[in-house]
Amino acid sequence: MASKAQDKQSKAKAKPSQVAYTLGKGTPRILDIRLDREEVALHVNGAGMLYSSARVLTSLDLEDGATFQAWKKLASALKCTSYCGYHGKTTIPIEIETSRIGTCLRFSMGPMSMYSTAVVLRPRKRGGTMRATLDSAFGIQRKSYTAVIVPEAATGHMDHDASIFDPNGGSGDSGHHHGHEH
Repeated sequence: MASKAQDKQSKAKAKPSQVAYTLGKGTPRILDIRLDREEVALHVNGAGMLYSSARVLTSLDLEDGATFQAWKKLASALKCTSYCGYHGKTTIPIEIETSRIGTCLRFSMGPMSMYSTAVVLRPRKRGGTMRATLDSAFGIQRKSYTAVIVPEAATGHMDHDASIFDPNGGSGDSGHHHGHEH
């Protein structure tokens, strides 16, 4: 019979269903998502103030199956949710973006606030892994390719109490006063 300590050790070695990345100053710019995990969580303190959005990119081109239709299939196979202590649970839309260099997916990093947020990307199909969802969308079987999330730093000043629904924070006064103007 296994001891409680041995049982605890075996649980610690069990493969978790989630990979978590913490976004902050100095975060790697490329985060792997083609993983045998059920979800990818992005943890960020001050979500919209530090990182405004993220893109899903692959090393696949059109000939490999990364067509607009495949990206559309991937977007509909994934769901994105923000969990924030201040704003609560929020569904984040996943957008398809096209450009001259190809197509990608883009999603917001959640409510714009100075509070800690977890943005979770997962397959809509229960029990599906990120790898299987990506492979299915692009029609890939056994091909090696890369799929990543690239977080994008926020470029403007976001009000501390703003949200993705009310970027001005509702008050019209940011509370930031400088000099004698106020």
